[in-house]
Amino acid sequence: MILVESLLYDIDTKLNKLSSNQHQQIQLEDKIIAINDAQIKLIKQKLDPNNVLNLGFDANRKRYEDLQKLVENFEDHPIPLVSTDKKLNKWVATLEDVSPAYMMYVDCYFTADKGLCKDRIVYINNDSTKHSDITTLLNNTDYKPSFEYQESFNIVASDEIGIFTDGTFTPKTLYLSYIRYPKYIDYPGYVKFDGSDSVKQDCELKNYLKDELVDLAVQSLAFSTENTSAAQASEFRIKTNE
Repeated sequence: MILVESLLYDIDTKLNKLSSNQHQQIQLEDKIIAINDAQIKLIKQKLDPNNVLNLGFDANRKRYEDLQKLVENFEDHPIPLVSTDKKLNKWVATLEDVSPAYMMYVDCYFTADKGLCKDRIVYINNDSTKHSDITTLLNNTDYKPSFEYQESFNIVASDEIGIFTDGTFTPKTLYLSYIRYPKYIDYPGYVKFDGSDSVKQDCELKNYLKDELVDLAVQSLAFSTENTSAAQASEFRIKTNE
């Protein structure tokens, strides 16, 4: 956990070091918005496959551990599956009502019935399949879904997850693991857009991510206040953070 007071202090310090006071008349609510925007940006960077390319297992594992706090467990999110395409034997689980709010996919499995065999677990082979590959996989004996081998594949969209069968078994419930949205970082002292008073809410991310989070927030604030020196310094730190 990162104290919100610490984030606000570090932001002021890094901006003040490299600018005149005219750049520092930044309202509390503007800093809070910048911090929360930076938090989402940081999470996306950690999950961007282009950022982990060729860095090896240890780098990938480190990025996953950075966000472990935000990973929701399979068992906490059973979602009913509904048939949507009988020709492709496609079944869909809707993500709109998942709580806490769904941000990014991690993994899933589902239960299915076939004859007298009930609630058999079927695992997903691929993290996500391209739409253009679906018919190829369904017609390939090595990759097509199998109740006996407990294997299938899926496609992931922003508001739903689709899984497939070979037409011989009936999916029932999908169990989803995902990255949830982090809590909104906040601090008392201003009125929100909805008219409510702001409250204290610290950042949920691990404390060693503070510098990365602050630098992203400082970069945003520096650009918005035309603070060129602070923007350049924060950009340099961002590039050397990992």
